[in-house]
Order: sequence, then structure tokens, then C-alpha cells
Amino acid sequence: MEYSMDRLLMAGYALLWSAAIGVASSKAQMAAPMPRNHAAYVLPNGNVQVVTCSAMAGTVRALNQLFTATHPGVTFSVLVGDNYSAMAALTFDRTAFAPLGTEYTRIGLGDNLKIAAEPVGFRIAHATLTPGAGVPALGVIVNAGNPVSNLSMGQLMRMFAIGAPVGDISTWVQADVTGPLADREVHPVGPLTSDYLDSEDPQAGEFLSTDKMGGLNMNHNYVALSHYGEVVQRVSQDPAAIGITALNIPLANVKVIALKSGENGPAHTGDAVQIAGGQYPLDRFVYIYLRVGRGAPMDDFGKEYLRMVLSAEGQRVIASEATGYIPLNASELAEERGKLER
Repeated sequence: MEYSMDRLLMAGYALLWSAAIGVASSKAQMAAPMPRNHAAYVLPNGNVQVVTCSAMAGTVRALNQLFTATHPGVTFSVLVGDNYSAMAALTFDRTAFAPLGTEYTRIGLGDNLKIAAEPVGFRIAHATLTPGAGVPALGVIVNAGNPVSNLSMGQLMRMFAIGAPVGDISTWVQADVTGPLADREVHPVGPLTSDYLDSEDPQAGEFLSTDKMGGLNMNHNYVALSHYGEVVQRVSQDPAAIGITALNIPLANVKVIALKSGENGPAHTGDAVQIAGGQYPLDRFVYIYLRVGRGAPMDDFGKEYLRMVLSAEGQRVIASEATGYIPLNASELAEERGKLER
């Protein structure tokens, strides 16, 4: 059988192209970071151990499935605890990374620095609005009879905390409320202020004080409760009350008010679109932390995992998982991806 020169050349090019693809694929597989030798988070059976807080367990398992699909040979074992057990495991290199429902706490960081360098945290999603799931988005509620419709974050701080530079708000008239409520004392209610005490959301108090209220302590009128349902009940029964609660629980007989980042500008109530767009000022996130050894870079395997989490497919997995964490927006993703290149 005779072949034209053109057909022979085309066949040769096809073989070369096929070989090039094969080599590139082989190199890509070889280049994919694997757990480092003697990593303490690799179990005797070869599984990569991940210790996660319970609020992140479903999301982590879904992300692990995506990772193993694209990294053949990697298998995971997941241990479910709380934020503290995940932080402690990261400190001692017993988890490949630490999925947390909060930022690394000051208590955990103090212990970590005795062993390793400061860990690097990555926001991987916003809190959830899905009922009964995960780390909830927070909102502000007032009694159904309260005429107030929105507050600035500055006003909120002055109602809940003590020592604001421009003074505290102790009565409702100071928040421009008129009528029978005007001269009533503000009764702030919300989550427990210390994570030393047992509650359904142990880190919420520190988040509010440190991230949203300038590090100030709650004022002497503040009533701290261990369950968000108790906050809702208290506000529903007290016309002068204002509460900070989860937005993913029943909010019967109370009114969710909108929040402004500054004294002027638009107010937002914290729906999924506003949270995803970075517009809601009481927003919070869930995280994955990577360990950094003293004098050593971030773990390459952990970085590879984070690249997947912060990819478009990783964010789709987070969005579709039952916990319902809200994916990061483009600006947030760019910021978190940039940390991987430092």
C-alpha cells in the first residue's frame, strides 16, 4: 500500500503530539505535590489525616473526594472534633491542614508559637444561611414593635460595647428612635463573650468583639446567652431589646434590621447575594489553616489542596455541599490565592 508524503507527515506529527501529551501528563502527575517524607499527618496505612471542626466536616469530605479524583493514590482519614482539636493537631503536624469555623484564636496561637511559626489562614467561604447547618451568618434583630429599620456598624458597637470613642448609646432616642421607646434603655443580647464557656457557637463572642467592635468589651447591660434561640425569645418579649443572632434559625416575632458599614450609604440585611458580594458588614468566614514550621515554608501538599479549594471547581463543591457555605467572590479568591505565592 502506498502512502503520500503528506499523509506520512501528518501521521508523524500525530505520533509526536501524542507522545508530547503523554510526557506532559506524566510530568504533571510526577510534579503534583505529595505528603512530605515522615510527615506526622500521614498514618501508618498511608492515609492523610485531616482533623476538622464539626462545622466543616461535610465540606471537608466533599472536597477530599474532589482531591482524590484528581490526585490518584491519595486517600484521607477524617477526624471530627472542634476548633481547638483542629488547631492543636495542626500545631503538632497531626493534620495536613486545619479546617476551622473561625480565625485562629489567640489562645491557640500562643500554644502554636511554642512549637512552630504562625500558621497561614485562608478564607475558603462565607458563613451559611442554611437552617441548622455549619457556622451561621449573623444578623441583628429587634422587637417586632421597634420602629428602627437600620443601624450603622458604629451605632451597633456603641449599643453593645463600652468605651467607643464617640460615646456609648444607652437609650433608644440616641439611635433616632421616637415614640414610647425613645427614653427606654437599650437592652443588648447576644452570644457568650468567652469561648471558655459552652455554647452552640463558642467563637462568636470573640469574633464580634475583636473583628466588629474594635476589640472593646461588651457593656454592663449585655446579656450573654448560650443558644441563639434564647436570644430570639428574649428580643421577642422585650420591646427595648436588640439582639445578635444566627440568621439560619427561626426568627418568629422579631424583625431583622439592615446594617450599614459607615454612617451613610446603603444598608444590607445579609441575604446570600449581599454576603457573596462582600456588601454585608457583619459577614464572617470559614477557614483552612496551613502549618508553617520554624524556618520552613508552607507545606507543599497543603498548598496543593488549597489551590483546589480556591479553584472554580472547589468553590462549586463548597456551594453544592449540604452545609451551604457561600462561595468567595472574585476579589476574595484573588486575595486568598495570592497567599499561596508568598
